[in-house]
Amino acid sequence: MTQLMINNVNFHVDMFEEKMITDANTGEELKRLNFSFSVVGKAAYDKYDAFFEDPYFEVTNMETKETLTLKNISHSTFYQSPEITDHTNIVFRVKLQQEPVKEKEQVKNEQPTESTVNEVLLSRIKFKALVELLEEKGLLTENELYTKIEEVAERDFDILRDELSHSKKEVKA
Repeated sequence: MTQLMINNVNFHVDMFEEKMITDANTGEELKRLNFSFSVVGKAAYDKYDAFFEDPYFEVTNMETKETLTLKNISHSTFYQSPEITDHTNIVFRVKLQQEPVKEKEQVKNEQPTESTVNEVLLSRIKFKALVELLEEKGLLTENELYTKIEEVAERDFDILRDELSHSKKEVKA
């Protein structure tokens, strides 16, 4: 059995796994701790469920004396609060992980790849062709176009940027 000190609270851990993972963005090796511990009753469940809502923890492995600041990845049980009595044995499963120290360094004069240039160029050609076709048919004016572009950009810019960022991370992983 391993003992962990987490934010100055002592935990007797039933299951403990420490592994190294590689951050997809920085290539940095990071520690991830997976562990479980047990408590009995609703009051203890509420206390530890609230305790593990914090985003970061200072964790000391009492056997190795190593202390790390770790990010809360997840904590869970098989129970939900209404199901728990004062005699229910609850097992918490917790995942904590180091965060990367360094950000991925961008090369200052990094040139876009040929496929990226072609993708952007094709998008611009399609957009321009569609605009010209709509203008020729009298369905759209230049003023209406730019008004609509501003409206859509204000509404969807963050969502679309996040979608593009997310798909890039999936490709790198």
